[in-house]
Amino acid sequence: MSLAFDNASRRLLTAAALIAGLLLLLFFAPAPLWAASVALVVLLAGREWCRLIGWGEVAAWGGALGYAAGYAFLWRASGVSLGAPVLPLLEAVMIAGAAFWLSLVPWTLLAAWRWRSRFCWYASGAVVLWPAALAVVTLRGFSALHLLAMMALVWVADAAAYYVGRRWGRRKLAPTISPAKTVEGAAGAFAAVALYALLLHAFGITPEGASVGHFLAVLLALTAVAIEGDLFESWMKRVAGVKDSGELLPGHGGVFDRIDSLTATMPFLALWWLERQ
Repeated sequence: MSLAFDNASRRLLTAAALIAGLLLLLFFAPAPLWAASVALVVLLAGREWCRLIGWGEVAAWGGALGYAAGYAFLWRASGVSLGAPVLPLLEAVMIAGAAFWLSLVPWTLLAAWRWRSRFCWYASGAVVLWPAALAVVTLRGFSALHLLAMMALVWVADAAAYYVGRRWGRRKLAPTISPAKTVEGAAGAFAAVALYALLLHAFGITPEGASVGHFLAVLLALTAVAIEGDLFESWMKRVAGVKDSGELLPGHGGVFDRIDSLTATMPFLALWWLERQ
């Protein structure tokens, strides 16, 4: 009982610290500090990615620095750092990320494809991390509140899937990838996000001109992508033979464990948002 309480306490304290840090940075940090914070997340998540694909500690940090440097280059080249985004470049990066999640990831999950080339693994990490990182920096420039609301979609879906799955879950969603996930949990995630979308629309926290039907359809589609992102990381950890991507966050595993669904949804969200500008 005491051990369970300790684990729960660590999880709650870590979550509270992460949420407080995110809110402070999102609403009060100057743009360069926000971008630097995203670079730190890319660095830490990139190191965990490299460890998952079998690299040693030194090589993993080297690979992580490569990811962070690539993000920094895209941040400068895209014009986001100057407050004048180059839309064609941003859209190209987001399309590359979206294409990865719509093509290679579904094939990998359905066919249980185990990639042989570590170069392919490393390159896929760039396609996972760079579009998502650039998306959250770009979208924050448009509206910090809207970005937070869209990030919260992932948390709403994840919490609903967890609690509905524990209470009513019977049928496995992907038994060979993540046995704990259920069809009922996924249905709960869609239902919770539908309610969340209606609440956001009622309070006016939607892109200008978006109808309730359009907004609801987009958020439900993003929920499906979020589940895919979660399953893809679960598949990676299963192939690597580990439970968590890392141990940096007490009670929560690694950094990549916290952002897996966001890496999948952010490129799609950014494309949708950029098309409305």
